[in-house]
Amino acid sequence: MPPIRQRGSFAVEFAITVSLLLLLIFAIVNLALAAWNYNTLSQASREGARYGSVLGNTDGRYSRERARELIQRRVEAYAVGLRFDTVEVSWDGGDNAPGSIVTVSASYRFHPVSAMLGPLSIPLRSSASMMISQ
Repeated sequence: MPPIRQRGSFAVEFAITVSLLLLLIFAIVNLALAAWNYNTLSQASREGARYGSVLGNTDGRYSRERARELIQRRVEAYAVGLRFDTVEVSWDGGDNAPGSIVTVSASYRFHPVSAMLGPLSIPLRSSASMMISQ
């Protein structure tokens, strides 16, 4: 081929390669950030369930409402950097007596760093359950 026909082909190949490479890098970054957010959400709900498992109402100190408030604060304090949509606390018997199961559910909307298709949010949800021991 004459050299005149190949003029500019490097620029076209470079543009295609760089755009695909950047797309791949942004996808990896967003996937890693989503995984980190979900892991933090999951750990926070587990920490809330663990905390709730020792807030049994054995001597009247921890009413259900007070225990719910303390558990929600614990979950929100554990997940630094995340603003939860909801943190729900429930008990299988309706109260926080020893032997009941406490369930802590938390939800969060993940917003990718580079939303190329417009505003995008992915709902993440995690829950954990433990038996109240004390």
